[in-house]
Amino acid sequence: MAVIYLVAYDITSDRRRNRVAKILQSWGYRIQESVFQLRVSVADIGVVRRQVTDAIDDREDVVHIYPLCAHCEERAEVHGVGVALDDVGFCRGLW
Repeated sequence: MAVIYLVAYDITSDRRRNRVAKILQSWGYRIQESVFQLRVSVADIGVVRRQVTDAIDDREDVVHIYPLCAHCEERAEVHGVGVALDDVGFCRGLW
């Protein structure tokens, strides 16, 4: 079963920040400069977590991974020109 995760980061090095952004872009959708929305399985979020933690310096950088429960997902709002996951048929690898 897929779960939506919000991933936000603050990474001090341009090189590491670009690497993390590329990792997250391969799994989901960028909704802000340093915030991504992913729809992945519980097993896949483990892969994402490992890839991201391998890419950062845990003494200087921070990455937040927040799962959204089904109830929270139903109540989420997007205003303006933002794209919701369902609007683009999100399934890993289709964006």
